[in-house]
Order: sequence, then C-alpha cells, then structure tokens
Amino acid sequence: MSNVFISHASVDKPFVLRLAVGLLAKGIPVWLDKWSITLGDSLLDAIYDGLERSGFVVVVVSDAAIRSGWVNRELNAALAREEQTGRRFVIPIRIDDTNMPLKVADRLYANFATRGFSEALEDLARVLVSKGAADMAVPPEREVLPLRFTRPVDLDAAVLEASWKHMRRRHPDLVLSPDQIALVEDEDYGSLRRSLHHRIDGIAQDPDYTPEVERHLKDMNDLAARLEVVLRAGVAELLNRGKEIDAVLWFAKIIRARALYRLWTTRMVAGGLGQDWKIAGLHDRTDARDFFGTDELALVDLWRDGDRNGYFILWLPRRDLADLYRHGRPQRYYDGSPTMMSEHIYVYPQMLAEHLCHPLKTREPVWDLSEAMIGLH
Repeated sequence: MSNVFISHASVDKPFVLRLAVGLLAKGIPVWLDKWSITLGDSLLDAIYDGLERSGFVVVVVSDAAIRSGWVNRELNAALAREEQTGRRFVIPIRIDDTNMPLKVADRLYANFATRGFSEALEDLARVLVSKGAADMAVPPEREVLPLRFTRPVDLDAAVLEASWKHMRRRHPDLVLSPDQIALVEDEDYGSLRRSLHHRIDGIAQDPDYTPEVERHLKDMNDLAARLEVVLRAGVAELLNRGKEIDAVLWFAKIIRARALYRLWTTRMVAGGLGQDWKIAGLHDRTDARDFFGTDELALVDLWRDGDRNGYFILWLPRRDLADLYRHGRPQRYYDGSPTMMSEHIYVYPQMLAEHLCHPLKTREPVWDLSEAMIGLH
C-alpha cells in the first residue's frame, strides 16, 4: 500500500488540488486522478488500480460528490475492500453542508466546511500520520512533486522544499523525472491559457482577425505549452543536481514570467496580468534591475574554461565582480568557495533557462562553477 487515494467529484477539483498539495507537504503521498491518468488510459482500470494500491481512501463529501456516479463507485469499492481486509481505511471529509452518506454516516469526519482549511488539514494529516500514512512504501515511480504558484511568478517555497525533503527521505537515490512534477494550475494563469484557447477556437469571428494575428496566437499557445515542459525539466534538473531551492525558485520565476508576458500579448488589451513581466526577458539593465530587485548588476560572459565559444550571457551582482573590473581580463568565477547565494539566484537559473529555451543555440550549463570563467560582456 503506497498512497492516500482522494475520491472526489470533478467540480471539487480546486479544493482537492489544495488538499493534495497540503498532504504532500506533510509527507503523506497522494494518488490523484489528475496527476496519474493520461489520454488513452482506461479510467476504470486506472482508478481501481489506484484504489487497490492505496493504503487509505479520503472521500471528499459534497453535494456534487453525492450526485457523482464515480464517487459512489469508488466508495463502494473501498468499503468492499475494508470488509475483505478487516481494516478501516476510508476517511470522509466534508466541504459543504451536505449530510454524510449513510454508508459512512457513523464515522467521524474531517470538517472543512465550518473550519479553516489549515486547521482542518492539520487534523486530517495528524490522523493519517498516526495510522502510518507517512511511512507507506511508495514506489519511486509513484512519487509526485507539486509545483504551486502562490503569486503570479512565485512558487510556494515551503511546499516545494517540504515535499522534496519527504520524497528524498523515502528514496535517497531518487532521480526525479519531469513527468513526476505536477503543475498545480493557479486561477490567473489558467484563465489566460483558457482565454487564448477561446480566441484560437473563435478566430474566424475575431474582430481583430488577420493572418498575422492568427499566427501569433498559435505561436504563443505553442510557446506557453513548451515553457511548461521547460519548467518541469528545469526543476527536475536542478533538484537532481542537488542545487539549492533558491535556484529552483528563481528559475521558475524566469520561465513563468516569460509565459505570462507571452500570454498577455494574445489578449490585445491594455493592462492586466502579464504585461509587466516583459522584464523576464532580461534584455537590458532596466529589465534585470526590475526583475532581480537590485540596481547593482553587470552583464558578463560565463563559459567553461577552455571553451569560450559556448558562453552564456548573464547578469551578476557587481559585488562579485570587483576583481574583474579591476583587472579587466577574464578570470575564474571563483576559486572553489561559493560566492554567497549568487550562483543560486543568478547563475544557475539564467544558464538553465537559456539552455532549455534555446537548446540549439547554447551548450550544456557549467554545473561545476570551479571550472567556469567569466569576462565582461
């Protein structure tokens, strides 16, 4: 038994995603259909397999769930397995004023309807942990790392760090696949993506239609999808290489900000989410200053010693470049001791973003910075 299965109605998905992320951050592995089923999979087979291999079943009770045939099937299957095994593992939670189904009416439930989410989550997690949910043997391939943006371009650092820590506790040698990273859609970004799809679908009636507009919309749709792939790939790369969480946060900020700006350009309206994130292109000093929040930056070339042709153009803090300005000639990035957090905030995020966004134009990032040379751009 390897996960906590969350049974829910599809209309309750926003709540369920928040619940799943909260449980993962507390070290409780979760099976969720949205993260585990892909096109072409048999829904019935996948769900029953998920139920069969899960140690606990959390049933999200709501008006929609009571009317859902799927939730009733899942609950019946879980209760039948309880009877076969002689062990109670179905835990109901209530998220509105709906009465508990008679099948589980005698059970104490976690009440998210009348209590704050965090308080109710604490109680649910405490019960699950006391029953051994945090110690279940999760196969490496069933691990899921959630990425949730709490603000337009800022990842939830606490959830990311806690979830990764628990995954590594269970599997010290885990090599995270990008496919194991779940992007938890936030409302604003999701709204922009849906708006773009709506414009593309209705392009024939679009009052601003021109062939160029149609091409732009489709190009931006492809780019947004590609940046989601880049985001997953980059996060997996940084974590697998043991880089600091700060490197992941700044890399994700670069990629998500670029996606938001590109999506904003498809709306053709003044203002709105995404407009200000043109700066994520880091094209000039003003962009870099506004993006990183400091004016003390300089543009440098960074390359692996002996291979200047494969250089990266990066913004770095001037405080790290005193010797470079003094002597004016290329030098080693550092002599083997890290320069505070500069590498995690500036170097790795910018190098990896450039490499993954333009793989044909750049070489592999210089992961061992003791091999790196820098020179004024």
